[in-house]
Amino acid sequence: MLAAHDPNDAASDPLSDTAPPTDTTTPPEATTDPTPTTAEPATDTGDAPPTDPPPEADPAPAAVELPKAQYTKIDASCGKDEGLGTKLKSFDLKGIDGKSSTNKSWRGRVMLVNFWGTWCKPCLKELPEFDQLYRRYRKHGLTLVAIATDEDPAPVKEFVDKRKLAAKVLIGAEDYAGQYGSPKFPFSFVVDDKGVIRASYRGYRPECMGKLEADVRKQLEARTQK
Repeated sequence: MLAAHDPNDAASDPLSDTAPPTDTTTPPEATTDPTPTTAEPATDTGDAPPTDPPPEADPAPAAVELPKAQYTKIDASCGKDEGLGTKLKSFDLKGIDGKSSTNKSWRGRVMLVNFWGTWCKPCLKELPEFDQLYRRYRKHGLTLVAIATDEDPAPVKEFVDKRKLAAKVLIGAEDYAGQYGSPKFPFSFVVDDKGVIRASYRGYRPECMGKLEADVRKQLEARTQK
């Protein structure tokens, strides 16, 4: 099960007291920040979810200039939470369509892995922001994998359809998320094309979006130089 949250965080987060509807065990505290970073609109607003390349290794990517960064403010203190330099743990999870995916399904691509749940109010703010980044960089080798702790696909599908998310959404991941022992929720990793965690973000911190985007861009650029 997910690790208990630091009580100091609970006092400062009004959005963190919502519990999952199907589990009586208290989930890790959802964290929030009242001062979000202002971002330019995403350049890709198409309603239809994009299609990533099939889960075979991509051919050697050609160097392509990345689009202009969406966020301009970068907090260098962000992205240095626990897990840096370690391998993303193996998983085999089902999507809302019932099809299984593993940690190797998007090998050769840079992954933004986000742990979330429909019970977590900050998660419902953060994931659409991540989805904008995904739409901006997907053709440059980025895949957004949104791993929900929800067991029931219905509320997940409802949220995904309502927000027209393009992310690769997986469910039933409470045990898998618990393997990381994160005291804060949501939490996210930027994973390089070899499966190594290169940036770690614990909790919802809107002021870190610029640094997260910079971490994604760094790994996308490194991918084209190999």
